[in-house]
Amino acid sequence: MRHIILLLIMQCFASNIDVQISYIDAPLINIHWCSDTVLALTSKGSVYRSDDRGRQWTKMSEIFHRKALIQLEDSDERVGIVNNLVPSPVDKSLVLFTGTDQIAWISLDCGKTITAVNAGKQLREYQFHPLEKDWIIASAWKQCGSDELLAGTPCVSYKELLLSQDTGITWHQIATYVNQFTWGVKNKEMAKYTPKERILASFEPQGKGHQSISSWNMDYNLYYSDDFFQTRTLSVPAGSRFMLTESFLFVAKVTSQVTQEVSLYVSGTELGQYKYSIIDADSKLLEHSYSILDTSENQVFMVVNHLKPSSPLGVIYISDSTGTRYSRSLENVSRLENSAEFYRVQGLEGIYLANVYAEDQAKIYTNQVFESMEEGFYAQQNGFKDEDLKKYKQTRITFDKGGQWVPLKPPTVDADGKPINCNKCQLHLHLSQAFYQFAPIYTQTNSIGIIVATGSIGKYLSYRQDQVHTYLSRDGGLTWIEIKKGSYIYEISNHGGLIVMAKDQETTNQIVYSWNGGMEWTTFNILDQRAEIQNIITEPQNKGTRFIAYGAIQLESNGIRTEQGLLATIDLDELHQRNCIGQEKAGEIGSDYELWTPSGLVNPECLFGKKVTYMRKRREAACYNPEQLERIISVTPCQCSQEDYECDLGFVMNNQQCIPINGTLNIDPPADCDGYYTVSSGYRKIAGDICEGGVEHISMRFSCPNNKNWIYDWLVIGGILFGLYWVYNNQEKVKEYFARTEMREIPQSKQEMLIQQIQQRQPKQQQQQQQQQQYQPIDLEQNEQQDQKFDEDLIEKDDDIQIEDETAHELI
Repeated sequence: MRHIILLLIMQCFASNIDVQISYIDAPLINIHWCSDTVLALTSKGSVYRSDDRGRQWTKMSEIFHRKALIQLEDSDERVGIVNNLVPSPVDKSLVLFTGTDQIAWISLDCGKTITAVNAGKQLREYQFHPLEKDWIIASAWKQCGSDELLAGTPCVSYKELLLSQDTGITWHQIATYVNQFTWGVKNKEMAKYTPKERILASFEPQGKGHQSISSWNMDYNLYYSDDFFQTRTLSVPAGSRFMLTESFLFVAKVTSQVTQEVSLYVSGTELGQYKYSIIDADSKLLEHSYSILDTSENQVFMVVNHLKPSSPLGVIYISDSTGTRYSRSLENVSRLENSAEFYRVQGLEGIYLANVYAEDQAKIYTNQVFESMEEGFYAQQNGFKDEDLKKYKQTRITFDKGGQWVPLKPPTVDADGKPINCNKCQLHLHLSQAFYQFAPIYTQTNSIGIIVATGSIGKYLSYRQDQVHTYLSRDGGLTWIEIKKGSYIYEISNHGGLIVMAKDQETTNQIVYSWNGGMEWTTFNILDQRAEIQNIITEPQNKGTRFIAYGAIQLESNGIRTEQGLLATIDLDELHQRNCIGQEKAGEIGSDYELWTPSGLVNPECLFGKKVTYMRKRREAACYNPEQLERIISVTPCQCSQEDYECDLGFVMNNQQCIPINGTLNIDPPADCDGYYTVSSGYRKIAGDICEGGVEHISMRFSCPNNKNWIYDWLVIGGILFGLYWVYNNQEKVKEYFARTEMREIPQSKQEMLIQQIQQRQPKQQQQQQQQQQYQPIDLEQNEQQDQKFDEDLIEKDDDIQIEDETAHELI
């Protein structure tokens, strides 16, 4: 009865929600917040502007067209339409509106006033300078002009690099036959040691004829210039592609244009000078291809494709703190065109998710690729096709930055409170929208530990609408709750205290919202007729109670139905939700707040080598958080465990152990050996991990061959290594032997030595297996009869237009 009364009260409050509906000429493709002013761009190239955070909208198309005609002096040149919004990183009110023809538009005040600019050609790939407000670089393709055609002169097409230092009013060319370019600084810290004028660009210095950028090209060199290419410095010959981050510069150097093979080089950026090292990895890098996934937290995640160019399979590598030494982290990863199905949980260190293909199916696919390569071609007529793999996708999570990847533990009950009866099942999530229409995983830094995602429970990730539901985790992915049946699009606000959602696989006229983490939901009608809701967003800080839902709606006029865009501004402030109390007494009775510490798989309440205690709202407390909320209460180092280590270069994780990839340990001395040298035990501490004491993996120390003790050292160490290897591979025989000869009669020192050697070979393995039992990979029962017809009909759909907004919430 109490629950029913609570729901009735919540429904009564829902009637106070303020909703403003606006119809626009087409669905949105981009949206940008400038404080209280919002700009929106539709698929028809129309710009809409709101001065009151989305309540009322003004269409600006006529203003843009009129400004362009003035700039063109009413000539016959085409004006074109707006095709993108590019905000300045220095000033959110400075926005560049790119066009489909030679006209672009600039606004210094978030669209209040507009200036049309004419570069005489269509500009692309605009990049504002990270520090200098007026500096912009862009590219343009040099096309055949009418004068050239009339004169009969040879016509060539190539890509130019252009510079503007007056906010796009005037432009001049600084390089030709360009492949890629970027500013050489990312922030103020980099500008302390790197000239702010620096530009990096790869181009053909002796370019001739038509330019092609469809493949790796040895004619491209990487240059940098500190004077806008009045002079230039050769950085990497044959450096075709590159990526600059705050800490690293990665360069792909083409080594064979015939086989399309590259070597990957990396340099630090801290000195303003580039000193490259070739990537030291477990495998030779072939072109087909690699992508940098993440460079945060002092390490680099990289995905490499070692198979055919279009292969959906990849391998994730993780670097050490220098960014030069890479070891394998995860096999059979689902690759995208320039990335992978890989996600970093915002606000928490060391937690990542990735989608992989089932090991047995990936092995079949890999073997068939190798067989077809031996026959001289990549695709077999009747072989295992790429799209077949998509039926065998699974989700993995790591709490130690790639040291160990484990399945997701499914919830025990569904959204209706009914038990989930699925023997040996796992939870799988949609991490990307690149394949299908379901909403991707979502986290934000202002909602610590909270993850919302769509997915399914079973052996593989499902794409059937009746099997995909919406899930929530409040502990960074350790445990999961099914919060709604079906697939929803979602937004989180108020420091994680407020969730707003709408159905995204069918038309609807409703939203649902919850103040208590999905324990209770309130439904509210925002429209009189059903519409397709594509996304829900809130202000960039994700702290308030105002949301914008947008999508498409079918409207009828004079008997004709047309599709129009929809903007619905929803303000929950009028609900007057009570303010949360008890910040100073978090964790005590009567307080709306709790103390929460993230946990990994091994060490309770420890993650990434430290115990961090946060204050956050209790799930059951239906109250409003203040906009300013102190989150971190304390940080203390933890005792080191196996979770604080990852496999070193040349080693791979197998049954919770780091073993040599090729089965043997290389203990050869270096060429310049002097005195002693060390050999890795197979482990290295994760970069940035601050744990102390506890588990240690100390490198082995060897004498150099010119050291007089080297013969003795090698005999002893060789004997120990052989003994460990033999004992490890004959454990049952050892146990049987000692049981037969009564091990208690062995001298105590020898018994302890044998146990110690075995334990060193398998440190704390038994303890880890007990503590991680709920997360061990499990043999799932084959039961696919109900999905057989769907799987046979499963085909990859074309990608829809994606919208990028400042909430980093990727949408269809």
